[in-house]
Amino acid sequence: MKGTTWLRTRIATMAVAAIAALPAATMAADAMTLREAMTEALRGNDLLKAEQGRLAAAEGAVDAARSFLLPNVSVEERFLRTDNPAYNFSMKINQGEFTAADLQGAPGSFNNPEPINDFQTSLTVSQPLYAPRASIGVDMARGEAVAVGLDIARKREETAHAALKAWLGSKAAEAYGEAAAQAEEDTEEHVRLAKVAEDAGVGLASDRLRATVALSEAKRMRLAVQNNIEIARRGLGLALGREAVVTPTTNDLLVEVPELDVLLGKVSTRADLRAMGERVENAKRSVALARAERLPEVGLFGSLQANDPDLPLGTSGTSYSAGVAVTWRLSSGWHSAAAERQATAELKRAESLRAGMEKAARFRVQEAWLRWGEAREGLKIADETLGVAEEGQRLVRIRYENGLSTMVALLDTQAALNRARAERTRSAVDLAAAVAELHFSSGLLLELIEKAEGTPTAMAAPAGTCAARRSDRG
Repeated sequence: MKGTTWLRTRIATMAVAAIAALPAATMAADAMTLREAMTEALRGNDLLKAEQGRLAAAEGAVDAARSFLLPNVSVEERFLRTDNPAYNFSMKINQGEFTAADLQGAPGSFNNPEPINDFQTSLTVSQPLYAPRASIGVDMARGEAVAVGLDIARKREETAHAALKAWLGSKAAEAYGEAAAQAEEDTEEHVRLAKVAEDAGVGLASDRLRATVALSEAKRMRLAVQNNIEIARRGLGLALGREAVVTPTTNDLLVEVPELDVLLGKVSTRADLRAMGERVENAKRSVALARAERLPEVGLFGSLQANDPDLPLGTSGTSYSAGVAVTWRLSSGWHSAAAERQATAELKRAESLRAGMEKAARFRVQEAWLRWGEAREGLKIADETLGVAEEGQRLVRIRYENGLSTMVALLDTQAALNRARAERTRSAVDLAAAVAELHFSSGLLLELIEKAEGTPTAMAAPAGTCAARRSDRG
């Protein structure tokens, strides 16, 4: 069969069968090729936009963690009125107001001083020099930001995959619509033949009635398929972040299926697995963070101080102080040891999750590979079956026209042809979906969009069965 030969050649060179794209019924403003639909989904999908908030928050957490390693500057203005002897004495000195007259009447004047006012202005600066917990905190925040970015990268792949499936689903609905229209057309011809035979006196009224019932069923099926087309197009619009109907046009993605070993080798570079790898590294940093509680911290500090008896921000007396501080927690009630045990347990959990995710991903690739082979062979069978069903229906129709067969037999062959058309469309959808799943499960889906435009191949959308077979036959 010429169509089967063409299909086999296509599979051998491009990895899977290519099916001619269904001609677009309407080139509307919202008609899109497959590449355009996937690109639009990456721009307009609302859930993907929401993910950007996660990334912004993670990047903000990095800045917040880094702030613990930067200078800490504070300004303080205080007012105090007191007759406390020690404060009274020190305030006068700080204000630069202490004189010999203040020594008169000692010690009685020292023990019972008059109340004094003091406006104290302070500028304080501290700078960590060695702060292991803060440094580890920055590394952890950066690691989580990278992981969130990779989460979003995988979310982009999921969004593109959903758009691809919606596009294929819409194309499949159109193909089912063409098959339903062809079934209705064929059944109308059966009714015509039955009427001709009845009018000529060689046919039965029951034949016409059977054909009429079959025509009613074909019309009902066509109406249902038309609704499915509308729903599928609206679903495609939703996948792109729109409420409007989007009509799929042609497939413009160049798709080649790599060898299984290549696909399995790409699994470890999948964005979600890399994100989990970053979280494993953060779990290791958590262990180091718990241990860092037992390490000393070193920092510089300095302060400028101004005191005035009358005015805020006054500078009647000024002074400064500067130094180095070492803080070493010698005991924290076994908290650091408990925190280290907890972090170690979380690390083991993260490592196990990462290993399990990669095993599951490799399984999905192998499963998709087998499904692809199954779909590829299934499409061959469906194509051959359709050819047989078409020929069988043609022969029985000729026999009916010559009075050698019954309407029941003709309608049976028509039902078989309808099933064969539907099965071919389903097989084409399965094949395209299997190719998409292979690329998605191995993390290569977005690369399809980045490739130069080429002739539609393995990802070609399912076309109407009759049109496709006419194309196969040249």
